[in-house]
Formats: sequence, structure tokens, C-alpha cells
Amino acid sequence: MRRVAFLGLGAMGAPMARRLVDAGHDLRVWNRTPGRDGGLIAAGAHCARTPAEAARDAEIVITMLADPPALEQVLFGPDGVSETIAPGSILIDMSTVGPTAIHVAADRLPEVAVLDAPVLGSVPHAEAGTLAILVGGEREVLDRCAELLDAMGTVRHVGPSGAGATVKLANNAAGMSTMACLGEVLALTDRTGLDPEVVLDALAMGPLGSFVDRWRGKVTGQESRVDFTLALARKDLALALHEGERLGLRLTVPQAAAARCDEAIAAGRASEDNTAVVAEIRS
Repeated sequence: MRRVAFLGLGAMGAPMARRLVDAGHDLRVWNRTPGRDGGLIAAGAHCARTPAEAARDAEIVITMLADPPALEQVLFGPDGVSETIAPGSILIDMSTVGPTAIHVAADRLPEVAVLDAPVLGSVPHAEAGTLAILVGGEREVLDRCAELLDAMGTVRHVGPSGAGATVKLANNAAGMSTMACLGEVLALTDRTGLDPEVVLDALAMGPLGSFVDRWRGKVTGQESRVDFTLALARKDLALALHEGERLGLRLTVPQAAAARCDEAIAAGRASEDNTAVVAEIRS
């Protein structure tokens, strides 16, 4: 059993935290918006009033937050984690914030071991404990908390500090670029009067096969569940583009996907599933 603080109980954070409670860990939780911890408290977690209170005496602090400003506030704002986190403890950021935010956090918490461990998957994977967890940081530090992460999914060590955050941005940029491309080719075939189901059958026979199979239900409107909002997808594209600029790269395809996302957001689709970009392009 480990003493763990879990900060951020959104759509993904709450089921991830529940996996840790069910695994028998001593969990203290905090969320910016009150009222999301009821199920966790009933299951045995403890509620903290502030991030600082949650982190006090914790061996491991996990953050699952929306963006870099949220991470900055929770770690270094008033009543933040930095006020109470113990030297020698481990901070695991599982958010999608990019490597720059991870490096800043590590620099400002020199006595704390920091891992970046963003996840691939959505709410059903978080509930089932089948997330893919991309870890950047020292292998020795990962070994100290691998059992904890195993309760939430399959762990893959991808490199030094910031590597997990970078690979996560690459994954999401590739995914949204492909999503925008799918929207454009479906718009093309729509204009020629072809049956979309027949077109998707044909696309599934080629290099887009797994992508079409995964998203077909949402693209065709047969599934309406929101697993990952378009606003968050656009945020991740912005982070990827920022990293590209920092490294002197022109990421023209993700830039085009970002423009398509902006069109869909301007049309009022920000809170819809990220696949809404396909519907907006086709419209």
C-alpha cells in the first residue's frame, strides 16, 4: 500500500483514481470543482481541501489536469503541491501538457523525482485499467512506482524526462491530422454521390484500416458518446505546434488540422467529441 495524492478528478482522472483505491492504496484526492469525489470517498479515498493538503506526507503525487496553466497553478500556486511535497517523493504528471511544462516542474522541484506519464485511451480504458501509459524519466524512479501505474494500464518507458509528454503530443497530432484528412476525403466522396458506408468499407481495406475501424461508429453518427472533446484535441495540437516551433520545425500537416479544428470550434462544436471535425468538414 502506498500513500498517494491524486489531483484532478475529471472524466479521466476519477476512474483512474478509483483503480488505485480498488488496488488498496491510501489515496487522498483533490479536484478544483467540488462534488466529483463522492464515489471515491465512498470507496475509501480521503478528500483534501487543497493540493498542498493532498500532497502532505504522500509518497507519490499524481496530477491529471487540463493544461499547462492548470498544472502550474496546482503545483506552484497558493496552497500548491510545492508547499508540502516531501523531498525524495515522486511526482507523476499524467496530463497532456507537453515536455516544456514537465521540464519546468522538474527544475522547480529539484528534490522531487518527476515522471511524465501521459496516457493513451479514453474513459472506458481508464475504467477498465487498460490505458497505455507513456513514461518519461529515470528508469529507477519508474521502478519505484511501476506497481502503482500497473493498476491503471500498461506501462511503456519511452525515454528520459519529457519523452512521454513528447510522444503523447506526437500521437495526438498524428491522430487529429488523420481525422481531418478523413473528413476531407469523405467530403470529396460525398460530393460525388457515393455511399459513405461503401467508401468507409473501401478505406478500411487500405492503410487507414485500423483508424476507420476505430472511429467508424462516431463518424457515421451511430455512436454519440463524447470521450475526448474537440477543444482538448485542439489544445494538444497547439502544444505540438509550440514544441515544433521551439525545435525549429514547421509542422504543416498538424497546422492544417488545427485550422480545421478551429472551423469546427467556431461552428459551436468545441464540447463535442473530437470526431466532430469530420462532420464539420463534410458539412
